[in-house]
Amino acid sequence: MFERLVATVDGDRNRAERVIQAALEIANRHGGDVLVAHVREVERPGGQLARAGAIPPSLHLESEEDAARLVSEAVQSFRDQGLHAEGAIGAAVGSTAKELLQMAREFNADLILVGDRGSHVTDLLLGGVAHRIVHQADCSVLVVR
Repeated sequence: MFERLVATVDGDRNRAERVIQAALEIANRHGGDVLVAHVREVERPGGQLARAGAIPPSLHLESEEDAARLVSEAVQSFRDQGLHAEGAIGAAVGSTAKELLQMAREFNADLILVGDRGSHVTDLLLGGVAHRIVHQADCSVLVVR
């Protein structure tokens, strides 16, 4: 049923580990291919707020090396289990959710696994990445808590 999985990971190690473990269970059960997808956090030019009055995102710059290490460690977790896995890294030039969804479409994903940050005020007001993926994905989505 789920033969092409996209496991989305971010800089939160606990959340990424939960997503990886869930994807490992599903991939081991169904023998699927896995794409570990990550969108780098990059500095955005000033003035690119989502809406007037919106709370600006915290500026946390992630190096290419940190992003590559995060993805390669996750990919290796799948390969250690004898599964086919590859990684993809995008730069958050637009919406993180849109970039992850595009990666999933290009991979022809059957299932996207995304970690849930929990209930944050900005997520409720603006919609978090997981929320947007659930509502815009062309395939099934598993929100991992």
